[in-house]
Amino acid sequence: MKTVKKLLDYVTKFEYAIMVVTFVAMVIAYFVSVINRNFIKMSMPWTDEIAMYSMIFMALLGTEVGLRDGTQVAVTAVTDKLKGVVKKIVSVIEQIVLEVFSFVMLSAGFSLFVKQIQTGQTTPVLKIPMAAMYFSLVLAFGLIFIIQGVVLIEKIIDFGKKETAE
Repeated sequence: MKTVKKLLDYVTKFEYAIMVVTFVAMVIAYFVSVINRNFIKMSMPWTDEIAMYSMIFMALLGTEVGLRDGTQVAVTAVTDKLKGVVKKIVSVIEQIVLEVFSFVMLSAGFSLFVKQIQTGQTTPVLKIPMAAMYFSLVLAFGLIFIIQGVVLIEKIIDFGKKETAE
């Protein structure tokens, strides 16, 4: 498990690096867009395209980070009242549902990604291959599937352990 944790640390650093780059790109693009709209008044449609695609990458990777860190919004009114084995069973079921969902999204995202490679479609302004944009689905849901799979395995291993006093 130590090797897995180390690998997950590298993945986390990679995710954060992409999120920082896309956040900076988005902020700069929106800043240039606002300056342009108020002062320069030239046509700069590339700013909106950069900002939108940066936000997509950032939001999808942020979803994975939020799931891993437990900072995603969740309704826990029922699960907070559960105790012991029942709570562990519900937690494992919840994790399995998340795994199935992420696999379905990964499969659909991969199909879209492959389709974009085949068609060669590009973004309207910057002419970036749309495959690069659809890769955000493959990357994010691939990471969610792998990392949440590790969490599922940990929960299953933890299932047999006795609870300590809280």
